[in-house]
Amino acid sequence: MRDVTGSAEELCREAYARYSAGDLDGMLELFDPDVTVVVAPPNFESGTYRGHQEYRQLLERWAGAWDEMRTEPIELSGRGEWVLAIIEYIGLGKGSSVEIRQRSWELSHWPAGRCLRYEVYWDEAQGRSEFARHAAEPPA
Repeated sequence: MRDVTGSAEELCREAYARYSAGDLDGMLELFDPDVTVVVAPPNFESGTYRGHQEYRQLLERWAGAWDEMRTEPIELSGRGEWVLAIIEYIGLGKGSSVEIRQRSWELSHWPAGRCLRYEVYWDEAQGRSEFARHAAEPPA
């Protein structure tokens, strides 16, 4: 296991870098084994996923639609243990090489140096609202 020290924002940025490099094992090192992942509608994979195995299966299904997929963090804002990341997904469609771009607003909770909760929103207002709500909650 690699060193995973740093601020919530640094750890979050590292998770996106590992994902974009195709290093799912390395990315999952940054996530708590009991992580809860929430993908908001209208994504075809909308739902709640628990733990490394379910999250990995989600990522592998998602990757199956693309010849290439990477993320570009546009902006990261931290508030306590929470981070709001504005992310640009850039993918090349499987077999077509057509580039698709999709922006999302992603929240992550980093208590004790691991991501315990990760939420993906496709609507800016919803993502920002959920971030403000979570960030206002007292630490557990």
